[in-house]
Amino acid sequence: MSDQPPNLDAHLTQLQKIAEITRPIYETLLTIDANYDVQPMLAESYERSDDGLSYTFVLREGLKFHDGSDLDATDVVASMERWTRLTAPGQDDFGDATWAEIDPLTVELTVPTASFLHELQLAARLLNVPAIMPSEVIEAAGDDPVQEAIGSGPYRVEEWIADQTLTLTKWDDYQSVDAPSSGLAGAKNASIDELVFTFLDDATTAVAGLQTGQYDVVTGVGHHQVPQIEADDSIVPETYQYGLQNLAYNIHSGPASDVRLRQAMNMAYDRDEMMLAAVGDEKNYTLIHDNMAAPWQSVWNTDVGKAGFNAADTEGAKALLAESDYNGEALTLIVSSSSNNAQAAAVVLQDQMAAIGVNVSIEAMEWAAFIDRYLNDYDSWDLGIITQVVKNEPTQTIGWVSSNPGYQAGSPELAALEAAYRGAETLADAQALYDDMQQYIEDLRPLSRLGDTHDLFAYSTRLENLAVFDASITWWNVTAAP
Repeated sequence: MSDQPPNLDAHLTQLQKIAEITRPIYETLLTIDANYDVQPMLAESYERSDDGLSYTFVLREGLKFHDGSDLDATDVVASMERWTRLTAPGQDDFGDATWAEIDPLTVELTVPTASFLHELQLAARLLNVPAIMPSEVIEAAGDDPVQEAIGSGPYRVEEWIADQTLTLTKWDDYQSVDAPSSGLAGAKNASIDELVFTFLDDATTAVAGLQTGQYDVVTGVGHHQVPQIEADDSIVPETYQYGLQNLAYNIHSGPASDVRLRQAMNMAYDRDEMMLAAVGDEKNYTLIHDNMAAPWQSVWNTDVGKAGFNAADTEGAKALLAESDYNGEALTLIVSSSSNNAQAAAVVLQDQMAAIGVNVSIEAMEWAAFIDRYLNDYDSWDLGIITQVVKNEPTQTIGWVSSNPGYQAGSPELAALEAAYRGAETLADAQALYDDMQQYIEDLRPLSRLGDTHDLFAYSTRLENLAVFDASITWWNVTAAP
């Protein structure tokens, strides 16, 4: 893989690909199965009070960490208090909650208001994972990244050689859940003795190593390498969702503050043309009209915004543009020069907008400068292509983060929608609000979903049961022929 993690602190992880390393190491109280339903993991069982204001978690007996120490309620409380303090989902959904040890195997969570988000956030995190770690590790780290990656999962950290390799080995004392394997839930059978992650910037070298048998799996395969891989019978090419490409608008100042201009531009987009320029083949992207990623469409879905999505209606866009106050001003579109996908999509977008009479000027810059300008110098740009990783619920997505600069102007309607959503006691209650939430985005148009690009990976045919779930590879249950 190309990205070496800055650390292995699951609480602080912000890189989607790092989940492929941390998920085999750490476990959580709850998790999700293949249907994205919440299931116990480290908890043997849990109960929610009738009023939804308390949860009682009973841990499985005999659980241990990789260092041989017992996993008990003290570790759970220490881990969850730190996760609540240091992460956005912790602060947003558990900020005034308390965690208490009832006995060595029992933990009680008390919350000020009932919400379906409590179970969802404890179970279904790709980033900022509420992993349970030894209390001693938590205490030593404080608010800094943990120095020892000690979990209770099927693999333990054996060796990390900076900028070269990170080796995980099968943990022989792992105590698997006695239930069928499903998504991230159920049995996790560590059939492979050793997982060695090699950090390579050069995808050509990585693919060559896969072909010679030096490597068994390569992530971050270039789209131009697909023909080479498909011609090799010893390799299986696969895709999995990685980046949700969004065009954000400056809705506060400048020409794009006119919603009629934003809607006209959105009406004109030919997203297929943009995505084909970015990834080269229709199988390497997905178009979704609403704000949630493909893995979570079974949980969150709506028909709001579907009609007219990707209309590529040039004439309709011209008519709507004529009703706006736009007068030919240049719109500054900023992109990261490290994202080939964003740059390719930007060029096509520029041409499409010229066809309806909108002047777009592209400014590319390295990532650090891009994200600083995007968040902190809002009035210096009109449009920005920003990549979002997979999220488990709508209020974390771009276009709905009310406190994040550049997305929402804020309004009583927004505040009321968000309050109703967060106060929904059950997932079904929250799902019933998703139409209204998506309609708010459709009306305001703070962003346009351009397309979801897929990361490519490839693996040796000697591997079996290599699965992808929730946007990352799961390493347990994989078997390998000699």
